[in-house]
Amino acid sequence: MQTRALKSLVVVSQAASFVDASKQLGLTLSTLSMQMKALENELGVALFDRSVRPPRLTPLAEVIVEESRSILAHEARLVGLCQPSDRLVGRFRLGFITSAAVRHLPMFLQRAKAAAPNAVFALETGLSATLQERVLQGKLDAAVVTDVGGLPPQLISKSLQSEPFVFAANRNDLDGGLEGLLAQHTFFHFMPDTGIGKLIAQAMADVTRPDGVETIVLDNLEAIMGCVSAGLGFTLLPKPDVLRYDANDVHIMPGPTGFERKLVLVTHTNGPLSQRFETLAGLFRI
Repeated sequence: MQTRALKSLVVVSQAASFVDASKQLGLTLSTLSMQMKALENELGVALFDRSVRPPRLTPLAEVIVEESRSILAHEARLVGLCQPSDRLVGRFRLGFITSAAVRHLPMFLQRAKAAAPNAVFALETGLSATLQERVLQGKLDAAVVTDVGGLPPQLISKSLQSEPFVFAANRNDLDGGLEGLLAQHTFFHFMPDTGIGKLIAQAMADVTRPDGVETIVLDNLEAIMGCVSAGLGFTLLPKPDVLRYDANDVHIMPGPTGFERKLVLVTHTNGPLSQRFETLAGLFRI
């Protein structure tokens, strides 16, 4: 059995459709369909319930996908043993928290193209907790996440960047300074269950605000900064995420002392990138 078909099956299990999976794999839709049919014939089982559209994995196929992940991880480690430790060769799955992807993913891809031409990176974005869990499950080989109070012992990490938190408000709302903002104006809070959001919640827990002063929770940094720019309230975010908008009507003030967002690159201690973690981290150089 060739592992190529197993790799395709794993991608299909993660993609929204066969069309999306074929694009990720660089195959035509007909080639992918034939590959899956050949795998079914070789295994002697149906991998897809074709009575629905789009076809979905059968319960047995879900089990085969999980077993395939282990096989592919062992294959990646075997191939890695035969390569110099300072080279990245093969296909790797990387995750980025969305706010980091906006700023750092383009630079990473440029450096990877030049320094690791024999490596192929499948990319996805998401929340820190989700990406971290996917690395632990072996569904991602590495991820850039926010470190909030430590990481599980199964993960090894490399610090990429520390970003101080700052308050941001419309210049027209600054008559009372920061105290006036805290006492009178709406606070736009990024999702408290995210890496950034947890840090913001910790910082704001030490701030006294009168009862009845509004807090609005949003899951989009662009929306928050748009509201701040429009003079609808203020926010607390990592400084690079505020500066990215370069709005002339937004004023920045220092955030609580010592509060930083720490971006880290993580991989599993037994994952295919564990022996080449420093090489991968070198592609960031944030």
